[in-house]
Amino acid sequence: MSCTIRRVLCVSSVLLVSCVSNTRIEGIPPEEARLDVEVPGAEQLRFDQPPIITAAAIGDSSLLIAFEVNGQASFGRTSRENQQNISTHIDWFPVYQLLPVDVDSFAAETAAADSIGFYQAELWQAVRQTVFEQLTPPDENKGALLNYRDIEYLWYRSDDGALTGVDLKKKPVDVPIAQHYRIEAMTDSLFEFLQQVLAERGIDDGRLVIATGETGAYARPFVAINMDTQEFGFLSLEPFTFGSSPNNYAVKGGKLGDHVVRSYVIEPINRPFTFTSRLFYFLTDTILDLSRRAYVNRVYPNIEQEDIPAINSGPGMDLDAWEDRLDKLVGRQRFSGQIEVLVDGDAYFPRLIESVLVATDSVKVRTYIYDNDDYATALADMLKRKSDAVDVMVIVDGLGTIMAQGADASTVPKDYKAPPAITNYLKKESEVQVRTADNPWATGDHTKTTIIDSDHAYIGGMNIGREYRWEWHDMMMRVEGSIVSYIEREFDKTWVYRGAMGDFVLAGTTLNIPMPESEEIDHPIRPLLTLPRRSEIYKAQVHAIRNSQSYIYVQNAYFSDAVIIHELAKARLRGVDVRVIIPMEGNHGVMNGNNVVAANRLLKYGVRVFAYPGMSHIKAAIYDGWACVGSANFDKLSFQVNKEMNLGSSDPTFVRDLIDKVFDPDFATAVELEEPLPSGWKNTFASIVASQL
Repeated sequence: MSCTIRRVLCVSSVLLVSCVSNTRIEGIPPEEARLDVEVPGAEQLRFDQPPIITAAAIGDSSLLIAFEVNGQASFGRTSRENQQNISTHIDWFPVYQLLPVDVDSFAAETAAADSIGFYQAELWQAVRQTVFEQLTPPDENKGALLNYRDIEYLWYRSDDGALTGVDLKKKPVDVPIAQHYRIEAMTDSLFEFLQQVLAERGIDDGRLVIATGETGAYARPFVAINMDTQEFGFLSLEPFTFGSSPNNYAVKGGKLGDHVVRSYVIEPINRPFTFTSRLFYFLTDTILDLSRRAYVNRVYPNIEQEDIPAINSGPGMDLDAWEDRLDKLVGRQRFSGQIEVLVDGDAYFPRLIESVLVATDSVKVRTYIYDNDDYATALADMLKRKSDAVDVMVIVDGLGTIMAQGADASTVPKDYKAPPAITNYLKKESEVQVRTADNPWATGDHTKTTIIDSDHAYIGGMNIGREYRWEWHDMMMRVEGSIVSYIEREFDKTWVYRGAMGDFVLAGTTLNIPMPESEEIDHPIRPLLTLPRRSEIYKAQVHAIRNSQSYIYVQNAYFSDAVIIHELAKARLRGVDVRVIIPMEGNHGVMNGNNVVAANRLLKYGVRVFAYPGMSHIKAAIYDGWACVGSANFDKLSFQVNKEMNLGSSDPTFVRDLIDKVFDPDFATAVELEEPLPSGWKNTFASIVASQL
């Protein structure tokens, strides 16, 4: 492990302990965990009072610690073999289990070991106080957001200058986030702060152990530090285990049964026209899709014999001409505005939370999945509190939310108790209004937008849940300008449609929801939708691939559309630099198997394919300087069945931002495939199934 990463981890550990000292600490999901560790009794593992260190020593490969709690002596040993978490989140701190040993064994081992310095929790409190003093802005009522793993804390100085820390979701409205510290941005800080505190106290130990003051289950009551090599490790008294939301099959079966009734009994009463038309469109789209797939499979052999050319050195397509062509393909809907790219939960959720907290009129949330894990319910609590002051309206997809609640995030706290139904939880003892999208004939509302005060909006691929905040690689966009009016209009239409007698009410209401006027501007923001018989996102991207002359960058987790894969192969054979990023660890087994087939086919024609480590949920593409980003996957559901919303734009600032924040870093992080992946009949079968999903 490099010193840089060690320093990053150290800073995160200081911040974590400082925010949750003397509280219960939950575990981290391991990729590898020792299964042969003999677990001692719970009474030896958990303490209500902070342990006091009485001795510490280092042997050839082990660290030995003696400590007391309420006058009772305990002894422990640990080594690098006892590391408890090896996570895909390389920024998370290392934790080692301190295994119990008897007093005689401890005495024998310490006799042959070197004693090292040990210090109580007062020293650790001083270190963390120094960290917060240094990172918090000097001005009053300006906050520093320190977020790491599964904690978001805002630190600020109150009117009297006192240093104050609060959960971000409960921060004072009049305290803006002036500084936002990500873990990886703190690489050089901790050991400087630590050295400062040690020097002030005349401590010059190269190796030392400090009590942290943590107590309870999965606490890390000690931290071992090597000042010479700038390494550290937290010590836990028990092996980490990982929980999940309650798996009550009766409750889940009841929710699914209720949803089926709503989708196939209530839906045709409230929305008879769309219920019938969607069945017709689903059947005809399936027939057309199978026909296209058969045609493409017959055409592929005709291009297999072509040589793969060098990459074109000339310019890309004429973007002005392309915008004019889009007017004919998908309609003349051009809007102005500014787009800010927000990559991963670190960048998105703090901005969303601050927007909600300062809202003065309305908060309108539309999401495919509103999970019931601990993070999603914390956001629900925030929305419930906010509903006392402003209108809070939430639209969720019924089937998407039910299915997500059966696939738990790996880092959910072990003792967390989830509410059975998040929609009921949102409405309980609050003014939050909730409407659910039913799912007849496999249709869904996959759109993810949030509009604040009709002033700005968030749009992209992130749902609401722990995976999106802490685990997956994903992105959203914050938009301002006239495009917000269009996004809000689509929300308002959907809200009416999802109410009682939606078909009939929407028919009359749409006339009273005016369409924002299209604008004549050089680099418009163009909303693109998927609706029944209105596949704007699909049509625009197929033609964008066909018109590209220089480069195509695509990142998507669900890559099953045969026509898109075929057109990308043809583009590469025209000399276009085609690069595709897919996740190495997707969240759907069928799509994972399908992605192997898609990757191998693209590789055959010279497309550069990159496997992103872990789960990437990003849905973004750039075609010669025209970007298309939003909620849509590269599959049948997103292109033809579900409701989706993407934004397309050739604004050079936005496109450059997308390359700098998403594609260039991800090309560097991902592993480029040099040869085809192993593939068998299971992958072929998965590809056939995925083509209809």
